Amino acid sequence: MLRLRCLLLLLAIARFNTFVVGQNDKQVLGDPVLTPAEIAAGTSILYLIRFQNVGNDTAHQVVVSDTLDPRLDPETFDVISASHDYQLLGDGGSFIRWYFEDIQLPDSLSGGSNSIGYILFSINPRPFLAPGQTILNHACISFDQNPVICTNNTVVLIDDNAGTENYEEKKNTFQIVPNPNYGQFEVRADAGQSTTTSTPTNWWITDMNGKTVWNGTADAVTDVGKQVMLEKPSPGFYLLWMKSKNLIQVERFTVIH
Repeated sequence: MLRLRCLLLLLAIARFNTFVVGQNDKQVLGDPVLTPAEIAAGTSILYLIRFQNVGNDTAHQVVVSDTLDPRLDPETFDVISASHDYQLLGDGGSFIRWYFEDIQLPDSLSGGSNSIGYILFSINPRPFLAPGQTILNHACISFDQNPVICTNNTVVLIDDNAGTENYEEKKNTFQIVPNPNYGQFEVRADAGQSTTTSTPTNWWITDMNGKTVWNGTADAVTDVGKQVMLEKPSPGFYLLWMKSKNLIQVERFTVIH
């Protein structure tokens, strides 16, 4: 079943002329919300890393590195497909590197869709993850000696109620200001986005272990920051979640002393 699913995805990847210029990102293909039952049944997460040479000359070497979230089981890691030949460096642990030697990847201006590459791999979450926990993952990409580009963080949510709705991921329409902060902040809608929602929207904050430290409901993005009450929060990373109907968004922020 997984291989059939991957075959269908590869057919879609073969049509990647729709790549946005400058697209270096990471995606979860499929449902980003899993139940503990699905995890226990061996459900895999499919990750797609996309890279594009946006420099002004041909790239001779591309290196993609990925440090797996500790909630992912490296023993189940499996590369499904890649756009170019590669060498894989990994010791069975959480740090993985793909080396694309002599890739001869043209720049986006002269090469168009030929300036694009991808990696598709699957991996299983570790068993017995509890509802409310999150799996974060991102990749970093280097083109020859140019500065490293790191992708967005992908998010997989463990939720007992998953499966009752088909969740979709979307580029965040809000941001936290300031970030880092001391536990008090403002939530702003991105330019061109409405600050209201047509249906009740749930907001909550978790620490990186999945523990909920604040939750509430708001009709306007600008109302959220006024409602947040983090009492003596410990310094570290936190996640602000937004769930409205079949849409889920998340933004990471840092609390400092």
